[in-house]
Amino acid sequence: MLSVLSAADQAAAEQEQRHLAALVVAHDQLPTAIKTVAGVDVAYSPHSDLLVAAAVLLDATSLEIQHTAIVQQRATFPYVPGLFSFRELPPIQQALAQLPRSPDLVICDGQGVAHPRRFGLACHLGVTTGLPTIGCAKTRLVG
Repeated sequence: MLSVLSAADQAAAEQEQRHLAALVVAHDQLPTAIKTVAGVDVAYSPHSDLLVAAAVLLDATSLEIQHTAIVQQRATFPYVPGLFSFRELPPIQQALAQLPRSPDLVICDGQGVAHPRRFGLACHLGVTTGLPTIGCAKTRLVG
């Protein structure tokens, strides 16, 4: 099981979020025609620190599944409210890398700028991959 971050480590991660938040492109730079969309999410094992990330590449017009990728790995970052992206980003990046082509747009289960430091999972994913990314969280951010 992962230990809780030290106050110094948590402060460093929060500082990294603030730094990277300045790199978020918040205006439309999408291609004229979006041909593919990928959806990404992460599931957790209730009995271990195993994470399972999935990426599904869809045709943007028909929504036909073109490819799927699944990555299992151990969490390398503890669960810390507000620093969720540091936990989920590595397996999501690996799943996206297994797709045969980069999507024109990624939709992820996570916050984007609706985050205390304006840098949730969607922003972190977009900045680190260079892919246009939208956050579509299934739960409201509280805290």
